[in-house]
Amino acid sequence: MSTITRVFAYLRRYPFFALGTVGCAVVSTLMIAVFPKVTQAVIDQVRSGRSENLLRYSLIALGAFFLRDLFNAIRIILNNTFEQKVIFDLRSDVYAHIQQLPLTWFDNRTTGDIMTRLLEDVTAVERMLIDGIPFIAAFIPEVPEASIGRRGLLSQMSTPPTRKRAMRMS
Repeated sequence: MSTITRVFAYLRRYPFFALGTVGCAVVSTLMIAVFPKVTQAVIDQVRSGRSENLLRYSLIALGAFFLRDLFNAIRIILNNTFEQKVIFDLRSDVYAHIQQLPLTWFDNRTTGDIMTRLLEDVTAVERMLIDGIPFIAAFIPEVPEASIGRRGLLSQMSTPPTRKRAMRMS
């Protein structure tokens, strides 16, 4: 059984927290895309001499910033709770397993090696839960934008004539 499979066995115990963390990270990241679109609409309105929707666009931008921060705060709370529950389960299982080992296993190892191994392995899993999962979840919505967006990666990598044509089409 690989290490990642073992870790995911602990993650499956708390599906609400896992899905909530990922969902909040995705929604928070998607809210970032609202502000450039609203800014574009405001600039288009001002350049065309109309100003009847400026208040509405300002409220939409303000709401998007509020929702982004709200979902980010919820994500942090869910992720911290989730991480603490998983780490508690992991440490409990590790210590339960250690107590079942024969005394000869301890005779062949120094106390410092045993403690270092226990603490560093659990801490490495904890770091992955705290930093890794939210980072990956926040990155997922950015991939389509980077690859097919208006000035995304694919349009930047194409040849100059095709790139100009792609800019006019978008």
